[in-house]
Order: sequence, then C-alpha cells, then structure tokens
Amino acid sequence: MSATPHPQTPVPDADLAAPCRQYSWTPEVHDLYGDPESILDKMDSHNMELTERRIFVLLTESENRARIRFFEQVKGKEYAVSAWTGETLDGAGAAIGDAILKNKGVNCVGEQVRGLLAGFPMAAPTTVPAPANARAAFAHTVRAHGDGTFTRATFALLC
Repeated sequence: MSATPHPQTPVPDADLAAPCRQYSWTPEVHDLYGDPESILDKMDSHNMELTERRIFVLLTESENRARIRFFEQVKGKEYAVSAWTGETLDGAGAAIGDAILKNKGVNCVGEQVRGLLAGFPMAAPTTVPAPANARAAFAHTVRAHGDGTFTRATFALLC
C-alpha cells in the first residue's frame, strides 16, 4: 500500500511518519457480534494489515465482562501490548469513532485514541512479536469471554 496520503488530506503534523499520516487519514473501526468463534470466523475475512500499523486496539465486551488490548509497535517487528479488564467499556468503542471523526486525519489517530483510553488503568505492557494475522493477535482475548457467550468485539485499526 502506498504511503502517499489521500490527495485531499489536510497537512498533518510534519513530525508524523508517512505511514502514520496515511493511516490517520484512513483508520478503520469494525464491530463484530456473536459468540467468540463466530466473531473470529467473521474477523478472518478482513485484511487488517496489522503489521503495517503502529497502533491498533481490540475492545471486547459481554455481559459484565470487558477487555481492552492496546497494541503499539515499539521496535522493528515487536509490539507492546497493554491490557485492561473490567465490567464495562462505558461506550469506549463509540468514543473511539467520535475521536476519529473529530481528528479529521490531521493528528496521529493512534495518539488520539491512547489519550481517550487513558481513563482505563492498563496493566504494564508486555512485548510480543508482530502478530502473523488478526487471529493470532486477537483470538485469546475474544475467546476469554467464554464459549457461547454473546460478545461484541471492536477492532480499531489506527495508525
């Protein structure tokens, strides 16, 4: 994928790397619903380009259980993964969509979402190798809601 921003892209912060500029202009948020295995099967049909992104987030929520996994590339092919678990996301998924819309592709959308999620006390990050695919990155967290549990998974593909 070309690192050239969309022709109508506002002039972003000069300190942003070209891929960050491109993906801040074209972020994606996907909500999938169902039991964990159905969500993972649906997720497999999406090309999320995770290794092309510096920051991406998974939010999962079912009755009385919520999780956040914040992935950030730290060096080469390694990502720091910060985690939070609690009872509810309190609308964090919708707030991410609102933050993206307000950002209008101008600033680093990953940093904008990091600030938005600052209210969730994340555990210290663990460094992991770049995921081979979305299933490798997200399956454990989605499945943690339990077999047959109706769940929402929100995949925010940021910069």
